[in-house]
Amino acid sequence: MPGVEGIVDRWNAAYFDRRLSRAVVAELRGLAEASADAQALADRAFRLMRVARQDPADLSLLTAWMIGFSVPRTVPSAWSGLVPPVTMAGRHRKLDEYVAGNPWHRPTGTGVFVDLGCGFPPFTTMDTARRLGDWRVVGVDPAFGRYLVLDADGAYACFDDDHRLRYYQSGNFDPDPAGTRARFRGLLDRLLPRLSTANEVGDEHGTLVRDPMRRYETGNLELVPGGIGEFELPGGADVVRCMNVFMYFDHPFRRRALDWVTGLLRPGGLFVCGSNWTDSAASRYTVYRKEADQLVAREFAVSVENARPIELAPWYALHDDNLENLANAHTVGTLRADADFRRRFDERLDAMLTGLGVCVRGADGYLGGAPVDMPADDLARCSAVLAGRLDGEGFVDHAVEVLRGAGRDAWRNHVGHVAMSPVTPPPLAPSAVL
Repeated sequence: MPGVEGIVDRWNAAYFDRRLSRAVVAELRGLAEASADAQALADRAFRLMRVARQDPADLSLLTAWMIGFSVPRTVPSAWSGLVPPVTMAGRHRKLDEYVAGNPWHRPTGTGVFVDLGCGFPPFTTMDTARRLGDWRVVGVDPAFGRYLVLDADGAYACFDDDHRLRYYQSGNFDPDPAGTRARFRGLLDRLLPRLSTANEVGDEHGTLVRDPMRRYETGNLELVPGGIGEFELPGGADVVRCMNVFMYFDHPFRRRALDWVTGLLRPGGLFVCGSNWTDSAASRYTVYRKEADQLVAREFAVSVENARPIELAPWYALHDDNLENLANAHTVGTLRADADFRRRFDERLDAMLTGLGVCVRGADGYLGGAPVDMPADDLARCSAVLAGRLDGEGFVDHAVEVLRGAGRDAWRNHVGHVAMSPVTPPPLAPSAVL
């Protein structure tokens, strides 16, 4: 593995024409002892930025910190090969609105919605059940288990009927996965004999809950353990949503998943997949419709702040062939190739960032970072705030005009995203560094 200065210098030369700021380079030094998958993710992010025509001066200190510090702590190798636990309320609120008013499919009778890979706790599925109150909503995730163990700090682990660990969450980074697993196992073994007729027992060290999913279920919401290819639904579904899952897998896995979902859907039903972040920021998703027993891609859509994001999310994927990330990068590249759009967008975005006090452009022309005293929740919502303001100033409509001028069939969809007829993007160029 190359030394950190060597690899950062090579990234700077290969993807940024040696124009990254010294401060950004310093933030990337967090990759010094990073795992191979963390360095590969960073390299992939830089290649996507190049496709998207992101100027080196627009790589903010915040994004650089996320790549240098957060990436090594969120790739699967940091979680013993598991997909990191990232779930939050409100994440899919735009997609809930999309389903409610979508132009592609209307259920006959009671609609059936499946949230595949919804995570635990099932915040997004609970949101959907509230928004689609007259639908039957089913949350599905392999993390769901018969037993939930919580320690004194609120970290948790899920165990199945045979007391096998299915999943655990212990914060944003776990320096000792084996020790954490042993600690949760010890709590289970100690508390389980006390779990007789009651469904919950605890002491000063932790709590054990039997059938924890029942806590979250409501009249129109049910939760079922399972994953892609491991779930059956008699009668089928009108909509299956699978967000923030495919970014961890390669395209052959995606093809197999789509084949399986086809059998799960009712005629005319929809499959919505892609990725997003807090309050539906950094959205990029594809909508498929079941037609003649096959899935047909009908819409690809992105949120407008992706045209110059301050988040890591639009660049995060474990494989080069992630369809939504590639399609997003090429869409943004088309937008930023238009000089008028780029000038107007960058001027207004810089002014908005200054107003928020985040990623403010310095006298040297480079974007800064986030204030150290800014609450994490406020920082996480900045991109969603930017998306709303940019849309309010007409940039979604301007983006649609630019894409149409470039020959794309584009429109503003009913949730305010830049939508277009899907086109398979070119493959991502191979790494010039790794």
